[in-house]
Amino acid sequence: MGKASIDFAVGLNAYETVEEIVDKCLEAERLGLDYVWIGDSPPHLYCPSVAAAVASRTRKIRVGLGLLSPLLHTPDQILKGIISLTEAYGDRFEICLGVGDRSQLSRVGIDSKLVRGLDYVLKAKRKIARSLQASGVAIKIWLGAQGPRMLAASKSFDGVLMNYASPRMIKWAIDRAKSTARKNFDFGIYAPSYVYRKWRPKAYRLLRIASAVVALGAPATVLDEFGFSKRLHRAMEEHEAGLRIESVARNVPAEIVDNFSIYTSSSGLRSYLTELGDLGISHIVFGFPQNLSKITIRDLASVLPNH
Repeated sequence: MGKASIDFAVGLNAYETVEEIVDKCLEAERLGLDYVWIGDSPPHLYCPSVAAAVASRTRKIRVGLGLLSPLLHTPDQILKGIISLTEAYGDRFEICLGVGDRSQLSRVGIDSKLVRGLDYVLKAKRKIARSLQASGVAIKIWLGAQGPRMLAASKSFDGVLMNYASPRMIKWAIDRAKSTARKNFDFGIYAPSYVYRKWRPKAYRLLRIASAVVALGAPATVLDEFGFSKRLHRAMEEHEAGLRIESVARNVPAEIVDNFSIYTSSSGLRSYLTELGDLGISHIVFGFPQNLSKITIRDLASVLPNH
């Protein structure tokens, strides 16, 4: 892959209040970040409505919506949301489609194991893309992917956002997607993140929890590929038994945190970004807990290139 210029984003959580999200987006724009991504989660706020509040208060920062799951929202609902946003606030929006987190879906009665989630996603993408084109709306549509089948399916999208952070896992994922990728296709990552200037125990504890959620939701083929299945065995048993994720995370090895999250001091970030640029990554979303406060967002922005 050729070296890529990188757009930087911070991910915002759907379970915060709208005012908290807007306040952090205003800070991200002031600091010069390229994007904010507004999460969508079954029990919480619907992200297009939050994106409208963000766009009404900001001027130029781009706004990503997602991950949006067609198991929760019909293609017509997603279309209505994105067209309404572009009509009101201009061409500042992108969407990411995917099956969604298994545990989150189960909370609203959807067993993702019983449906062909990839088929839902592909059908939704085709309908959304056709309708957007007919409406004269140009929107980048990303695929959120981890496993080999989803990565292979990314050829039908404009880019893929991968739930990986370690360069070796990112390279593995890119190798599985790039053979079918179209011209002008973008590779990005969306990972739990904690880039710090002053280390805070609370933020690291939350990073461990966020990393555990991603790792425990990863396909078995991925965990086997990197030798993580045995290391995660106890945590998986506890997770399946319904223990609170805070307790489960204590049995997730630090190695898992290192592979499934962006965890570095501010002085170590630049070399990491150089390595990802060399791999061809052009979009990085720094997820929770980087958005814990405006201070943690500032810590990140202060060491990003050209910010």
